[in-house]
This record gives sequence, structure tokens and C-alpha cells, in this order.
Amino acid sequence: MLTMKILQIIFLFLVFTKPQVSSKLRVKQPCSLSSSVRSQSTTPPCSDVHTLHKARRKSSTSPRPNIILILTDDQDKDLGSLQFMPKLARHLGEEGATYQHGYVSTPMCCPSRSSLLTGLYVHNHHVYTNNGNCSSPYWVENQEKRTFATYLQQSGYHTAYYGKYLNKYTGHHVPPGWDEWHGLVRNSRFYNYTINSNGVLKQHGDDYARDYLPDIITNKTLQLISRSAMSSSPFMAVLSYPGPHGPEDAAPQYQEMFYNVTTHHTPAYDFAPNPDKQWILRHTEKMLPIHRSFTDLLMTKRLQTLQSVDSAVEKIVQRLTDAGQLENTYIFYTSDHGYHLGQFGLVKGKAFPFEFDTHVPFLVRGPGIPPRSVRDQPVLNIDLAPTFLDIAGLEKPPHMDGKSILPTFRRPDKKLRDAFLIERGKMTFQRYNVVSQERRGVWDVEDASFLSKNPVSLTERLSVECKKPRYQTPCSFKQKWVCKKRGDGSLKINRCKDKQGLKASRTKYSYCRCNSGEKFGWKYVGLDQQGMKIPLSLTRKARSVMKQQGGITMLDDIAHEEMKEMDYLVEDIDEEIRDLHIFNNITKSTGCGLSRINEVCQQKVTDEEPSTWITSRSTIKHQIQQLRAQLNELKQIRKYLRLKRPVQEKEQEKRRHIKSGGSLIPFMEPGTEVCLCNEMQGKEAIKQRLEEKDGRRREKKMERLLRKERKKLKAVKKNQSKKQDHCKTDVKMNCFSHDNNHWHTAPLWTEGPFCACTNSNNNTYWCVRNINTTHNYLYCEYVTGMITYFDLNVDPFQLRNLLYTVPDSQLNFMHQQVTHLRTFSGEKRFLERKQRKLRLKRNKLRQKSLRKQGMRSTKLRRG
Repeated sequence: MLTMKILQIIFLFLVFTKPQVSSKLRVKQPCSLSSSVRSQSTTPPCSDVHTLHKARRKSSTSPRPNIILILTDDQDKDLGSLQFMPKLARHLGEEGATYQHGYVSTPMCCPSRSSLLTGLYVHNHHVYTNNGNCSSPYWVENQEKRTFATYLQQSGYHTAYYGKYLNKYTGHHVPPGWDEWHGLVRNSRFYNYTINSNGVLKQHGDDYARDYLPDIITNKTLQLISRSAMSSSPFMAVLSYPGPHGPEDAAPQYQEMFYNVTTHHTPAYDFAPNPDKQWILRHTEKMLPIHRSFTDLLMTKRLQTLQSVDSAVEKIVQRLTDAGQLENTYIFYTSDHGYHLGQFGLVKGKAFPFEFDTHVPFLVRGPGIPPRSVRDQPVLNIDLAPTFLDIAGLEKPPHMDGKSILPTFRRPDKKLRDAFLIERGKMTFQRYNVVSQERRGVWDVEDASFLSKNPVSLTERLSVECKKPRYQTPCSFKQKWVCKKRGDGSLKINRCKDKQGLKASRTKYSYCRCNSGEKFGWKYVGLDQQGMKIPLSLTRKARSVMKQQGGITMLDDIAHEEMKEMDYLVEDIDEEIRDLHIFNNITKSTGCGLSRINEVCQQKVTDEEPSTWITSRSTIKHQIQQLRAQLNELKQIRKYLRLKRPVQEKEQEKRRHIKSGGSLIPFMEPGTEVCLCNEMQGKEAIKQRLEEKDGRRREKKMERLLRKERKKLKAVKKNQSKKQDHCKTDVKMNCFSHDNNHWHTAPLWTEGPFCACTNSNNNTYWCVRNINTTHNYLYCEYVTGMITYFDLNVDPFQLRNLLYTVPDSQLNFMHQQVTHLRTFSGEKRFLERKQRKLRLKRNKLRQKSLRKQGMRSTKLRRG
């Protein structure tokens, strides 16, 4: 009997612990670990399963729905592009849900697409720009194995990708997780491109019927839908269209549409300059007439390219209906980021945190979504990956930062989030300090332009310096330099003259010049009041050399004066930091903090409200960090100025002492006389003679360098006259040039070449975007130290920075929001929650054990 009971227990154990595996998972072919170009294997690629979170099915008996993502490139929402897509509005807007607050976490192509695929913020997948880590070996070996496609493929979905992938995708591999792969090599194109078609590179030309990429994407999708009707497996397809991204080649049948459209002329259109915004917008002036014409034509071409996408939506819905799959298919429509055309004077582009670059179309139709419904929850590109997995009945991997929006399909009031992060760029504060010191010292200090590492002409340097009061005419007491205008209007800078009309001399001191072994030497006579020899007239060649060297000495003198001013600035900031440290110590001991107007809080308030104490202390720390950053930057500038400090007066005197080359005393030279030598003077004379030779060598070298520089400038001017260079870009700005040959399909540009600057190297920022029933704001912190705040309830077009209208407590709160979101990680949060649960479990077990021990001890005492 005992044996039979044991066998029964073993049998029940085996039955109830048998893993429940879906039949679709057992039928699915095993995936291969890699897929290279021209691979003929039909086994779908996948990633190393040891690096992936196990895709676990939720219990469900209903058939899993199909998923289609229609993704456009650079499509705006705020400029009115959706107004010209009636088929999209009819089939998705009227039959599904429109999310009013669809956003991207970064307004750049490759970073945004990487976030869409992985469900991660930029700071977690480390693709910061369209270069660098975009489709790099690091991306391929790490993040590419963890896209939503790998999980869907493992769970039994048939996955397909058509169109643009990542900007730097070379086509030499098929990314894991895709059963069908037709990925565009490199950036968006409509004609003359290469596609990796299931591991085989295929070249396409410029024939519309055979090569137009938007139509190829649509046709392949229609074929997939037709095949799916004969299969029991659900499918997931990404349709990544190149439009309306450049080169904006519209299909021939749409090339006569949408002329004179002006929906992009928003209140922010040509609103420039903007002194209250970041560096690039402070230096962006109003557009020229040629720029305005270009924005109008570009808007026309962008709308024309979108007509192929609009037509594709209708064809896809019709094919799903014919195949009987429409009621079991979710169709998503969005873009990788927004776009601007003339806003704030920026001719075209993206990469800014404002609404026109981050606000994107976001429409969904599918099972359970009421027609013509509107959702107000803020949704992001990082939410798409967890949403797809949720639709497929899979648990969200713990490393993903986004949230599934599936609950909002049936529950319009379901809360997702209030605030989210918008970030762009990879420049750190440390890197910015180094770069700014190397280039200009401080980005915003125009007077420091002579510190630029890049070549600046003497005319430009003089135009800056001559504006300063210290170089104005007439010369005041102890004034060394004075600016004057030549007859042709150009500026020059001369030494100030004394009362007798003589310039301050730079010649030798009077001392006895002796050769070795001689008793008599010679020295200058006829010195001025300062003990200096009155200079004689110079030859033309000598005047030329003197003029060249004088220019350099003059600017060195000016740099020395600037360095003294910088020392005073550094001392002032040092004093401010010391004061803040004093107040910080007071805060630690008494609970009082410092506000913007330097008012110390009351002891009674902080005692009653600990949160006020924490807020005040955090505010002071934030101010100390900002001032410390400024101090560090100024110290770097001072260090640079010291390196460029002119030679000290004693060293200048030594260089000017010239010893006679022969033994003859120059009796014939006027202004000299015989003097008595001694041994010490002889040694000094030898030393002076060697220094004189070094000085002559340096003078000749300087002459050669100046001649070489003049030849180089002549050659550059000659080349510029031969080749029309209409885009002279600033080294700190990213600019583009456009001419009549840029576009190859109608409508063509015929108004000639122009240049426009659209971005800057220091446009790195971290912003918190907050949207709820009471607040609607954008708060940004830039790597340059700039801070902006826009209240979109009051100023929906973000025309004015309202930072200085915000109380200190609210500023501190928003700063803490940004600090938290900048380091937010879904994986880290998951581990923290797991550890918290383990701690709670241990505490419960410990308490239970203590209760049992207490009960035992009680029984023993009673017994």
C-alpha cells in the first residue's frame, strides 16, 4: 500500500508540473544565430537566447491579433501635414483612436528608431546621434538582440520589415528576429538605393514602375497579407516609409499638388532672433526671402511624398478586409520625430525639444478600440515595443523603459504617466568645458573672440577690440594703445604718443657693450626721460617687419589686460561660492536655505516642514554646482590666457640688447660713445649677443610664417573665386547648402544657391515634458548651462522663456524631475522592486519566526 501511494504521488507531481507549451511554439522552426549577406538558409535569424529575457505567454484562448506599424520619416504634426491625408483620417482616425499627445523621447532619426525598436530611452541604448553608435558593432551585439521582433518571433509570430532601418545600416547582415527582411541600406531614398532583401543586396535605379521605394514597401505588405490568410500564425510587419524625408521625390501623379500651402506658417515662423533661448537660437537671425521661398516649396514636396503613404493606408485596409483579417489586426501609424520649416528662423530640420520636433502623429485602430475615439494620455515611441508584446500576450521584459498602452484602448481614463524625458546629444558637461575652452573660452562672450583656436583675421580682431573704451581716442594717462581709422575706413591700432609727439620706444637700454678681451666698449647716448634711446628712422623693410611684429605685440598686450579682468571675475565667483557654502552650512545646522533673492528661511518653518528644508538645501546645492561650473570654465580661460601671456618686460629688455658683431666701436653711428669694460660686463655682453642671434632667428622665422600665411590666404581667395562657395559655415554650427541641382524630380528649385545653419554642436539638452489636467510645460537644461521653461497652457507655440516667473520651489522640483529621468532605467527599477519584495518577504519570515519563539516561551512559562 505504501508503494502504491508513493507511485500515485509521483504521477500527480509529473502531471501538474509539466510545462505548458503552445502548439505554435512547437511547430515554429528553430532560428539561426546569425544571417549574413547572400545566405541561402531559410532558417529565420534570431539572437542568442541566453542574452534574452524569456518571452512568456500569458494565458489566453483567443487567437492572437496581427500587428502592422506604419512608420514615416520626419513627419510633423504641428505644421498641418495630417490635414492633407484624407485616407489616413478615414480609415484610422474615424475607425480608431487618435492620441493627441504622441511624442518621441528624442527628435533624431537613428536614436528615435533605436528607442522604438528596443523600448529604451537614449541614455540606456547609447545611440545618441545619427552617427557614432548608430547600427554600430556595439548595437548589433547588444541592443539589436533585444528588439521587440526577437520576442515576437520566439513566441510564434511571423515578422517582416520593409524600408528604412537605421541611418548607418550597411546591409551586411540581417538583424535577428525578422523572418522577412527588406531593409534599406543607409538613409532614406526614393530612387537609386540598395536593399538587403533576405540577405541579398539588390540595387535599384530610377524607374518609377520598378524602383519607387514607397510603392515597393506597399506591394510587399499586400503580398504578406494575402499569404497570411492561408496561415494560422499571426504576423507583425513594420512599414518604414522614406517620406517625407529628403530628397522628397514624390510619385509622378502627385507632383502637381499642394502648391501655395502655408500651414507651416505658425506664430513661431520666422520668429527670430530669440535672446531668451539656447545658443543656436540667439545666433539665428530672421530668414532671407530666398529662405522663405524654400520653406514653402519644401512643404509642397513633403506633402506630395506623403500621398503615397496615404494611398498605402487605404490599400492595406482593403486587402485586410478581403483576406478577412481586418477585425483581428492592429494598425499603428506614427513617425520617428517631427520637423520644423522656418520656426524660430530655422530654415528646416529637427533636433530641438520644441513641439514641432517632438510632437508626432499617433493613430491606432484594431479590436476593442471604439471608432472616432480620442485619448489624452501622453504616449511615446518607447511605448510601442511593450505594447506589441502585450498585444501578443507576452510579458514585458524587465529592461524596457516604456509602458504598454493596450489598457488605454478600452479604458480612455487609464493613467499612464504625467512626465517623460526628452533628450538629445552626447556632449557631457566635462566635454563642453574642454571644447568651449579650446574654441572660444565661453560661447556667449563675444569679446573673447580673439581667443579662438580657429584662424581669425587681424581686421576681425581689431573690430572687436576697438569697440572697447580703453582703446578710444584721445590717449589718457598710462594708456598704451589707441584705435584710429585710415583713409579707406579700415581700423588700425597704434601706440599712444607722449607730450612731445614721440611714440613709446621699444629699443635698447643704455649699457656698455664690450667684446671679449677688450677694455673699451660703446653705449648709446641721447636717451629719453625713461632712459630709453630715441629711435632713428627705419628703412621700408625694417618698418614692414616692425609693423608685423608690432601687431602681434599689440594683441599680446591686449590679451594680458583681458587676463587681468578674468582674474577679477574668477575671484568674484570664488567669493560667491564661499558665501553659498556658508549658507549651506547654516542649512545643515539650522534647516534654513537660500532663495533667489538671498533671503534665509525662518527656523520655525523648516522645523515644522522637513520638505522645505530638503528643497532649500537642494536649491543651494544646485546654485553651487552652477557657479562651480562657471568658475571652472573661467579658470580654463585664465589658464589659456597665461599660456598666451606676452613676454615679461625684463625678458623683452634682454632680447633688445644687441651686441656689436665686430671689435670696432661704431664711432660713425650717431648717438654712441666710448665706455670702460670690466669682466662681468664682458660675460653679460656674450650672453646678450647669443640672445640677439636667437631674436634675429625668431624674427626671420616670423617673417617666413607671415609670408606663408599671406600666400595661403591668396590661394584660398583664388579658389573661392573659381568655385562658388555659397555656404560659409560657422565652426560651431551645422549648416547645409542648396542649389538648383539638389532636387531631380519636380517641382524643382530654380532660385539659385543659398546656405542655412540649422543646428549647433552644443545643442545637447535634457528636458522634462509634463502633461496632465493642471500642468502643461516643458523644462529644459542645456549642456551650456542654459535653462528654459515654457508654459504651453499660456504660450502653446513656446515663443517666450518664462523661467524667471517660476518660484524657486517649482524650479527645484523640475530640476529633480530631470535629474531622476536622466538616469531612469526600467531594468534598474525592476531589480529595486525585486529586492524590495525579497526584503519584505524576509521581514515577514523573521516576524513569523519571532512570534513562534514567543509562543513557545509562553507555553514553557505556563508549563
